[in-house]
Amino acid sequence: MTNPNSKQRPYHQPLVSICVPTYNAEETVVATIQSILNQTYHNLELLVVDNASTDNTPGLLRQISDSRLVIHRSGRNIGAEANFSKCIGLANGEYIAIFHADDLYMPNMVEKQVQAFQDSPSVGAVFTLANLINEKSKLIAEAKLPVKLRGKGIYYLPEIFISILENGNFLMSPSCMVRGKLYQELAPFDSNRFGTSADLDMWLRILEKHPVAILDEKLMSYLISNIHVSYHLNYLRTEQADFFKVMDYHLGVKASVLDIPRHVLNKYEFQRSMDNLRCAENYVIKRQPQEAKKLLKESFSATVFWGVIGNIRKPGLLAYWIFDIMLLLLVYLGLGRYLGKSLHWWLYTWKRRFV
Repeated sequence: MTNPNSKQRPYHQPLVSICVPTYNAEETVVATIQSILNQTYHNLELLVVDNASTDNTPGLLRQISDSRLVIHRSGRNIGAEANFSKCIGLANGEYIAIFHADDLYMPNMVEKQVQAFQDSPSVGAVFTLANLINEKSKLIAEAKLPVKLRGKGIYYLPEIFISILENGNFLMSPSCMVRGKLYQELAPFDSNRFGTSADLDMWLRILEKHPVAILDEKLMSYLISNIHVSYHLNYLRTEQADFFKVMDYHLGVKASVLDIPRHVLNKYEFQRSMDNLRCAENYVIKRQPQEAKKLLKESFSATVFWGVIGNIRKPGLLAYWIFDIMLLLLVYLGLGRYLGKSLHWWLYTWKRRFV
């Protein structure tokens, strides 16, 4: 048996449930599954929960031979977040992770996460950082912790919540491993209230009960593909991002308890202003200038101004906000309908590379 004080390898190997919800993932799922089966940590069950795929995903999965792989297939599509909750119900492990079907996982990721649980019995979940790659597996960016959080390892609700208000959601959802009993206690994901950000609500609810560990290592590769570009062009969101539904709700519950500084709230409103800009761009593209004007007006306030000042060391974010002013002028001059799409392309490409 390995020395219990060793930091190199878990001295006890409890069962880990790795869940992979899938839907039409034929282009990526095999590589994802292989990266999980190739983990240095062997005592795991791999549960692939297919959400009624209409492509060859099920056929490709059936070709993989490994006793740890179990495939569950739904007869109808129940939605992404409901499928995540279904994963938790099927899992048997002491620890449960929900990995994504288009990401790649470093061989020692699971081992390091289990070791983190065993080194810190109080933590409820373990996250890691990630490399961001394109469809050719080329590195395009790196996920990093906010500067104020680096070097700590174990984190509690106040510091995580305040950092998300300042910086946006930096918790890598497809890297998260949670204690099985805790996941099952808190499930399901509240997708009815929080939509695509129901995972963030789950992480905050975990933090209400336990601290979390964040391994300051890039132990996975998170895919940013042309599919994401198509999403932005073909489904032009004009509603507030679900992120704000989560944070507004938890602010209402926690603000007085956490004593959140005013400059932090200003930065949060600056994020909302930037989201308004994205929605206003889409209104311009849809040739709805009056709706764009309404959102753009909401992007300017004393609170947002102080949020701009608070982000003075983030030139990329400031440049994005300045674009807000440019767009407002174009809309009022009646040019937005002609330039909006070109500017949207330019801004999306630029932001993807630099912000």
